Amino acid sequence: MVERNNAEEVKIMKTTNFIAGIALIATLNSTSAAGLDRMSSNSFRSVTAGHGTWVAVDAQGHLLASANRLDWTMQDTGTPFSLYAVAFGNGRFVAVGNEGALLTSTDGAAWTAQNSETDERLRSVAFGNGRFVAVGHGGTILTSKDGLSWTKRFSGTAERLQSVAFGHGRFVAVGWGGEILTSSKGLAWAKRNGAANCRLSNVTFENGTFVASDAQRQIASHDGANWSRLSIDTAGR
Repeated sequence: MVERNNAEEVKIMKTTNFIAGIALIATLNSTSAAGLDRMSSNSFRSVTAGHGTWVAVDAQGHLLASANRLDWTMQDTGTPFSLYAVAFGNGRFVAVGNEGALLTSTDGAAWTAQNSETDERLRSVAFGNGRFVAVGHGGTILTSKDGLSWTKRFSGTAERLQSVAFGHGRFVAVGWGGEILTSSKGLAWAKRNGAANCRLSNVTFENGTFVASDAQRQIASHDGANWSRLSIDTAGR
């Protein structure tokens, strides 16, 4: 696995990234850690870092932790629900998933379930401007400063929100129906145009640009408000 430099690690700490294609080459169980060179094909849904620890959600919705990105240990979270994303901020990891599952940890090893105030399926979480933002089905948007107490925000949509990222001082959330929402603090959200009649499943912020995508297209924006479609060559496909 190619070693990322420190600048890339900082980006990962700031955003929650859906990483389809990072190979885990191991057989994991609940009690042991395994090196990547001994793992079977798998992928991370999300990965973040904090306090010298890496935390990931695998393709089966399990939480894994590592101190070196080579040896990973599956964590006992106590939840029966599949997890989808994890973020780090204000000294705490936050993981979200199905049926409103929301877990927190300060070390990546001991996890505590929090009241998310929803039973909707949460799909993504990001940290920025001193606040966590989690999004999910039914237009669900939740915010929290500490990861422990959460407030539901008005999104103005009932569509499935699938991903959220932070960059340039604002959050961008995307979802089905081509929904694109932006907010500076996660409290009040504005609808943006850019991808009608599609099911946006992912948004990232890298190299000063937001990139949102579904199975057929990628669109990009520098400010989260104005979007343009990337060509096949630009998208790297």
